[in-house]
Amino acid sequence: MHEPESYHMNPVSAPLALLCSVPFECERLAAALEGAEPVTIGRKPGWAGRLGGTPVVLLPGGMGKTNAAHAATALLEARAVSGVICFGIGGAYPGSGLALGDIALATHAIYGDEGADTPGGWIGTDAIGIPLWRGEQGAVFNDFALDAGLVHRAADALRRAGMDARTGPFVTVSACSGTDALGRERGERFGALCEGMEGAAAAHVCAVYGVPFLEVRAVSNHVEDRDMARWRIGPAVQAAQDAVLALAQAWPRIRNTTPTEPNHG
Repeated sequence: MHEPESYHMNPVSAPLALLCSVPFECERLAAALEGAEPVTIGRKPGWAGRLGGTPVVLLPGGMGKTNAAHAATALLEARAVSGVICFGIGGAYPGSGLALGDIALATHAIYGDEGADTPGGWIGTDAIGIPLWRGEQGAVFNDFALDAGLVHRAADALRRAGMDARTGPFVTVSACSGTDALGRERGERFGALCEGMEGAAAAHVCAVYGVPFLEVRAVSNHVEDRDMARWRIGPAVQAAQDAVLALAQAWPRIRNTTPTEPNHG
């Protein structure tokens, strides 16, 4: 596993990376940055500064898996970070129990459509027999399991900030589910709470580099027959940024790293 040397040299003082899709999803965070300075990472504009005393890099990397992977790779090649939080809005699957505006934290970041469609139905990369990544823990196919302790501490930080976050698997897709049938199918197949378009790609890159990763989303819609009149994008965008601000403020405790503690990624 390749890991940037500087990441291990200075894990505590390195900034927390905050990665979203489009600028609309991070406007409030950008406005709240203390000592904000513009930065360009991978030819994409972002900002560096502090949120709640925590040094951060805020980067809207673009929509979809390719943009997310590019932004995360460019960022991790350019500088040391103490972790990456991928955030934004998402669609809640039937049976998730999530309401519009609710916050969710990923326990797994799952590629929902990497694989093959067959006469017997969709199969994942495990059935094909080709892993998407092979790390110290072995082969990883569609499912990138996130650090359980990190997720637990993040959920606790949100509760302390007055936000009740559900935890569970998230699915990442190239084409959003826009029918009742597909929403039920994907939700049941993966036992997932919600879907987005970037999380698994960012988690994948962070696994390659050995960097702590979280994904947090606020529910903008339910995954059903597509009707954007029912969506509540604005409130979800605000809720997601509120969650990120709380996580940034609590990051030293969430990361669970002290200046004398070695970091093994």
